This record gives sequence, structure tokens and C-alpha cells, in this order.
Amino acid sequence: MKALIYARQSSGKDDFSESVEAQIANCKKLAEKEKLEVIGIYKDLNTSGETYPVGAEEIARLDKAYMNWSLTQSTKKDFRLGLSQVLLKLSEVDVILVNELTRLYRPINGSFLEGHINQLLKENNVKVLQVQGGTIDLSKFDQQLITLIKNQILYEDLQKKRQNSINAFRIKKDSGKLCSDAKMYGIRYLGNGKIEVIPEWVEIIRFVYDNICAYRPYRAIIRDCNERWGKEIFFYESSIYAIAKQPIYCGYQYNSRGELIKNVQISGQEFISFEQWQDVQKIISQKRAKYHVKAKKHWLPLSGRLYCGECGGKLICLLEHGKIYYNCNKRTLDRNHVNCRNSRIRFESGSRGEPALYDAIYPLLSIALIERFRKASEVLKEKKRLAEYDVELKNLATKEEQLHEMFLDGLATAEQLRSLLARNRERRNQLLQKVMELKNSSMSDRNLKELQTHILAAQFDALAERNLDHGLYESLLNDAQITATSYADRVEFHTLYGDVMLPRLRIRKRIWMPKWDISLQNKGNSENPTISEGSRITVTYHTGGAGILADFGQLKIVGD
Repeated sequence: MKALIYARQSSGKDDFSESVEAQIANCKKLAEKEKLEVIGIYKDLNTSGETYPVGAEEIARLDKAYMNWSLTQSTKKDFRLGLSQVLLKLSEVDVILVNELTRLYRPINGSFLEGHINQLLKENNVKVLQVQGGTIDLSKFDQQLITLIKNQILYEDLQKKRQNSINAFRIKKDSGKLCSDAKMYGIRYLGNGKIEVIPEWVEIIRFVYDNICAYRPYRAIIRDCNERWGKEIFFYESSIYAIAKQPIYCGYQYNSRGELIKNVQISGQEFISFEQWQDVQKIISQKRAKYHVKAKKHWLPLSGRLYCGECGGKLICLLEHGKIYYNCNKRTLDRNHVNCRNSRIRFESGSRGEPALYDAIYPLLSIALIERFRKASEVLKEKKRLAEYDVELKNLATKEEQLHEMFLDGLATAEQLRSLLARNRERRNQLLQKVMELKNSSMSDRNLKELQTHILAAQFDALAERNLDHGLYESLLNDAQITATSYADRVEFHTLYGDVMLPRLRIRKRIWMPKWDISLQNKGNSENPTISEGSRITVTYHTGGAGILADFGQLKIVGD
């Protein structure tokens, strides 16, 4: 018999868990004892048992109990990948091995999660074998009922324990103690309610406090911190704020009501005076009071898509003399990243029409137009095969019946039956998904013609005239999956079809992107060329050197 092992821990690190490794070891011992062949081991770290598997997002959205619960959670792990991989392989195994059933799920009262997983187990005739608790066969009504009652009791017990834990944390916090592992710079949690100051951090934290009290700009403080201590940790503005606002350094903490009280764990280890901490809070609050968040005045479609060629970090947007530039932030935070200034690049075109990054991307947006026609054509071709798919589905159903008859007649073993049914069901599920999508599509010959001759043609004309509205530009940018890496002498564009490298040109003492022309041709030299299977788009960037920059089939990019 074949088996899968599944382990889960609800808290801890994302890369390693001793608890999960112990669960897996226990399951392996049980598999050896029961003479089971383990064909896969899956796990979810730092993930709650209340969450659904990946692939069940639609069910989760309809589950009110789950959605209400998720709103109260701070974790970003809404779905379990490991559990999803287990469920995808149910047709290949007889048993799932877990340490105990709550590793598989710990359902919220009123949630669909338990029923969803149990139904999949029943459909594939898979049993659950627990290290602690024995075998559960959900095809039997009495075991279903017992499991349901046990889970309800466990849920109510867990809710009581959680509330008791919250109350205990509140009492501990109000008594002047940190509740758990202290997540703060310069403090190490030793366990058993004890903490200690990390000696090498004392100088750093004092430096930050002294410089804030001296009214030095934050960027100057950050830059000095990175130059002196940046080998171990890179400092950002958020790091400085976290240090500046932390009262533990002067022997205080906040209680459950947000009031400042004495911390009893750090007594005798304080290294910042309470008066200096208060002065820093006043300086921070004054700076924050003078800072006003302004409404966005600029359209920035490339934010998050540009990277520094020197360090690989994301470029950020800055406004200089009314013009938008993208810069690497690390060069202002650490003098060791001085070369990152080479990645600085202008977003908008110049006053005399000199092309900048925004303009240079225009021709690459034609990738999205080609893709939109290709996808629409594929949908239409597939819709014309709907009758074939319906016949294939019927044949698969007939084949499944024949396989069962062969097994009953002794012409196939259980192992052969299982293997053949798994392949049969996989193909059937693929077809059902495809048929549903095709039947929901509104694509027709008429709609494709309309898309080709009017919509895409108009969009190409607007692209060629450099006159796309902001919404369409951003939509095409997303479809073409364009990102870019900026260097001193070039920009490397990464697209859905591949990479394109364009040189940066010096024009009138400034660095700009090359100008370009674009043309669209159809086979047969049509007077009104359109985007189609036979169309070919040629983009010519005036780089100062002849050559082919990229050839993506329907899109050819050259330099001259």
C-alpha cells in the first residue's frame, strides 16, 4: 500500500521546524511498522490548521466562518501549499500519515474546511492513519460522526485555551514583563521570562539617540550607521524609527492599555536615560506633525518594475525640479553603494522631445497586442472543438466503467486499476475545466473580427502615435510583463517574449533613450494592416549602430 506523509506546525520559522521534522520521523516509523510505501512527504511551516489548501480559494471565499476568522489574523499565509500537494496525489495512494488529525485540519466552528477535505478523501477511498489515534476511515458513517464530534470538542477547547492565553499575556504585560520572544534591536530573549542586552548593539543604539537629539537628518544617521555597522544589517528609516521609539532601552515598556510602565526584566541593564528617550519622542513627534502626506499628483506605471544594475535593488521614484526620476535608494543610505547612482534614469521625455524611459517602452507594448489576438484566436479554435471534448468525456466515463468491470472479472489487479483510473480522472478533470471555461467565453468569429479590425487596430495606431491613455498603457504593460534593469550605459528590458537591451545615449549633456519608429505589415500587403496571425511588426530604435536587437517571430526589433 502507498502512503503520503503530511506534517504541519502553526507557529515558528518559515524554513525549518523541529516539531515538523519530529512529526515526519514519527510517521516514517509508523509507515515502516505498517509496511507502507511512502511516495511523498509534504509539510506546511508556520501555518494555521484553520486554513484551506491552495486551489480551494473559491470555496474559502464562500465560507463565511473562515472569512470572518481570517479578518482577525495577522499572518499572510491564507492557504496551504503542502496540503494542496497532498490532495492532488490522493488518487495515487491508499493512506495519509499524520501525527494526529489536527495536523490535517483544525476547522473553525461552521467552516466548510473539514467537509471539503473529508469529501476528497472519501472520493479517492483514502484512509487517515494517525501516529496518535489510529486509523480513520471516512467512508464509514460512525467514524465520520466520531471525527466530527472530536473536532467540535477540540475547537471549543482550543478557543478556551486561546482566551486563557490572551488573559495570561495581558496579566504578564501589565506586571512589567515582555510576553514572548522580544522582536527588537539590541535585545535578546533568553526564555523563562529573561532578557539580556546585546553588547555590540549598545553603541549603535546610543549613536542613533545622540544623533536624533543633535537634530541630524535621518538620512545622514542612516548613512553613517550603514558605513559603520552595515556589514551585518542594512539600516533603513524604519530601522531608525523602531530603535528611537523603543522604551525598553531606558527600562520601560507599554502595558495592555498602552500606558508606559517599568519593565522588571531589564532592571540594571538600561543604557539610555529616560530623559533622553523622552527628548527623542518629542523630536520625532514634531517632525511627524510637520510632515503631511500629499495626494498622488503623478502617474507612475513603472514603480516596482525597475531595478538597479549595480546592486539589484528596486528603484524608487523621486521628483527633481518638477521632473520624475527613478533612483536606487541605497546610494543615499550608504556611501559604499556610490556606483548605484549610475542606474538613475528619467521617466518623462525632455522639453525638446528627447525620449526617456516612458517613451522607450512604447514599442514593447505591441507584445501585449500580439498576445491578445493570439489568446482570442486560441479560444475560438478551442470552442470549435467543444463537440470533440464532449465525446471524449463520454468515452472517458465509458472507459472508467470498463476498467471496473475488468477488475471485477479478475483481468486487472488493484494496482493496475488504481494507476489507470488516476490517469483517466486527471484527463477528465482537465477536460471539464476547459469545457466550462470555453462555454463561459463570449468569443465568436464576429467578435474576433471586431477585435482584430477595430479594437487592436485602434490600439496599435494609438501606440504608433505615442498617444495611449494611461489606463491602456498600464494594461498593456501588465500583459507584456515588462520589467527593466538600469545600468550606466544601457537598459535591459525583460518581457513576456524575452529580453531586449537598449543603449542609453548622451544628447546635449544629458542621458536619454533612443528614438524609435514602428511599422505593421500583413501578408498580402493589405492597405489596412491589422494584428493577426500573419502580421509582422518591425520596431527600429535609432541606437547609432545597425543590428538585430531581438527577433520574437511576429515582432522584430532592430537598431540603426
